[in-house]
Amino acid sequence: MNSSAFLGKLLCLLLLLPLFQAFVPVAPNSGGASQDDPVLFTFGNEKVTKSEFLYVYDKHNAQDSARYTKKSIDEYLDLYINFKLKVKEAESMGIDTLSTITSQLSDYYKQLAKTYLYDKDISEQLMREAYERMKSEVKTAHILIKVPEQASPEDTTKAYNKTLSIYRMITEQGQDFNKLAEKYSEDPSVKENKGDLGYLTAFQTVYPFETAAYTTPKGKISLPVRTQFGYHLVKVDDIRPARGSVHVAHILIKSTEKDTITKQQAAEKRAMDIYNRLKKKKITFEDAALAESDDKTTAKSGGELPWFKSGKMLPEFEDVAFSLKKPGDIAPPFKTKLGWHIVKLLDKKGIGTYDELKDDLKKRIERDNRSRVSQQYFIARLKKDYRFTEFTPEKTALLTAMAKSTSIQKGQWKTDSLGNFDLTKPICSIAFPKENAPRQYTGKDLATFAEKNQMRARSRNPEETAAKIYGIFVEEQLMAAEETILETKYPEFARLLKEFRDGNLLYELMSKKVWNKAMEDTAGLKAFYNENQGKYQWKDRVSAYLFTFADAAAANNLREKAAKATPEELANMEIDAKANKASGYKVESGVFEKGQKDLLNHIEWKKGLSENIDNPDGTVSFVVMTELMSAAPKKLEEARGYVIADYQGKLEADWVKELRNKYGVKVNKEVQESLYRKK
Repeated sequence: MNSSAFLGKLLCLLLLLPLFQAFVPVAPNSGGASQDDPVLFTFGNEKVTKSEFLYVYDKHNAQDSARYTKKSIDEYLDLYINFKLKVKEAESMGIDTLSTITSQLSDYYKQLAKTYLYDKDISEQLMREAYERMKSEVKTAHILIKVPEQASPEDTTKAYNKTLSIYRMITEQGQDFNKLAEKYSEDPSVKENKGDLGYLTAFQTVYPFETAAYTTPKGKISLPVRTQFGYHLVKVDDIRPARGSVHVAHILIKSTEKDTITKQQAAEKRAMDIYNRLKKKKITFEDAALAESDDKTTAKSGGELPWFKSGKMLPEFEDVAFSLKKPGDIAPPFKTKLGWHIVKLLDKKGIGTYDELKDDLKKRIERDNRSRVSQQYFIARLKKDYRFTEFTPEKTALLTAMAKSTSIQKGQWKTDSLGNFDLTKPICSIAFPKENAPRQYTGKDLATFAEKNQMRARSRNPEETAAKIYGIFVEEQLMAAEETILETKYPEFARLLKEFRDGNLLYELMSKKVWNKAMEDTAGLKAFYNENQGKYQWKDRVSAYLFTFADAAAANNLREKAAKATPEELANMEIDAKANKASGYKVESGVFEKGQKDLLNHIEWKKGLSENIDNPDGTVSFVVMTELMSAAPKKLEEARGYVIADYQGKLEADWVKELRNKYGVKVNKEVQESLYRKK
């Protein structure tokens, strides 16, 4: 994209985004009105009601203390009328039918539809469930028998039976859970933790495991639970109220059991010495962390760690961190397997209210495997709403035929592998809204879909892969049926879609009529500049080098050299200062207008070296002025950006005047005045 086009688009976004986002009504205006909702203005054959205007006005001026004053209403009404006129003109020019516009709208429709194609009730239940679980923390242990998600039925059954037999050893024979975990669990960490996972809360593990943890009573063991890792037995050892989140800094003195006794004792003494210096305030925590901590990743930031919840750190570290009461409190040194820690509390907070966390909960559920629960409910509802019918014999025969080819497991399946199989028979039907008869989907439809989407459905055997392809196919057709009524079902969807459409129309039209025209019409631009040259003036200017030093002594050391330097030597001094941070000074050069640089306001403007200037931050500066320039007109190239912007403003004003005449805008003054000072 060339610079002119880029500038046009940038200006468009800056000018239009605040306008069209607020200007689009809740739903397309029906053109009707009532005594309770009178017409505020008309243009052409269009009518805009009082309620439509109030909606966009309130949205755009919610925080304005001058809301509903005559000035505010009148100014915004002018803007809104202009907006409506431009959209109307774009439609009359057929811009809404351009392939680029329709393609962008179609893409946006699909993107926006995704945010509506889910079961809101089930999603709300999942959010509530997650929030309730976040209120407590569950101490769990587990035994894992691994089995891949795509394992054969035989391997899956074998893993399940093994897990069930361990469950019976515990519940019927009274054998110790932790000993059985050491013996049978295939979790690599079992050697260290004997199956103990510590405390967890919502979103810290996979959803089926989390559900087992929160639904198994304290002291009990769950039946085998299937996750993508295999089968688990989940033991609940304790349940406690959630501790929220904590923000701490720490100092680590490394010390492990592998160290000699002498080395371990030295580490403990070192930790105690640091703690005592902190208690006596002989050193700040930040300085101690920087100088002493063996955790080099956090030492530079004063030992600061990210916020964390239970289950993220070593249990003993968490216990100390959460035990601190007030920000600034420092815990005495304590030992973990990593060494000795000194922890300072920076801040702590609870889990927050449901309303505070609602948006975050929604996003986390969308990323979490529990979102599939909502999807399953949603698809079940769509099947009912759109009278989904399955022709079972035909569907079963087709899936069986597809599964005969092992190529479906490799993503290489082709319709040709079906040979003479009859693909004309329907396998299912869906009653789309506003269609007289249900749409029937044939074997050919599924085969075509399978060729393009088989890798999405790859499963543990050809039969399951074929069935999964069919399931995805049905889901997508049901979604397509639901998409057709989103605009009527959800007013907000219709509003957002119209907002996007009108914004694109406005961009295309403004580019054509204003932005591009102003940049391409060189003769018109030059004539406009000549007519308004008095607006584009330089103030008094100076070409100068601004030197800044740590103190007066450093400044004085360089004053004589700077005073005698030629412009070329001054430029080299600036280069040296930027290249060598150890030089002890900074240099800024340029041509500055009167009032542009605060430093230049404190000295007399004359060529040569200024006196030293004491800055508020304790630094010292001086200035070398190499050239003084009096106020003068700006050349067109020097003022080009400002001239283009002003010329665009003139073009737009002239054009809007034409549109008002063309469409005959009429404002109902009585209705307009009724908006003033609305309580």
